[in-house]
Amino acid sequence: MKKPEGKRRFCGNCGNHNAYDYPDRVFCTKRYAKDEEPVVDTLWCCGQWNPSSQECYCVEEATANKQNTE
Repeated sequence: MKKPEGKRRFCGNCGNHNAYDYPDRVFCTKRYAKDEEPVVDTLWCCGQWNPSSQECYCVEEATANKQNTE
């Protein structure tokens, strides 16, 4: 039986993101509050990541898109 993987840190599975240009880019409310560029890549991650309490398909879809373009 396969062990469940730990949650990888991406903006797309952070509790501070909102959809922007689904699925490749997200709007980060933390960065917006700090007057930093709020639109970031879904598969990027900053030091303020916190796990999302709700399941989101952003990371899965962005990963699939990335693999299709390589």
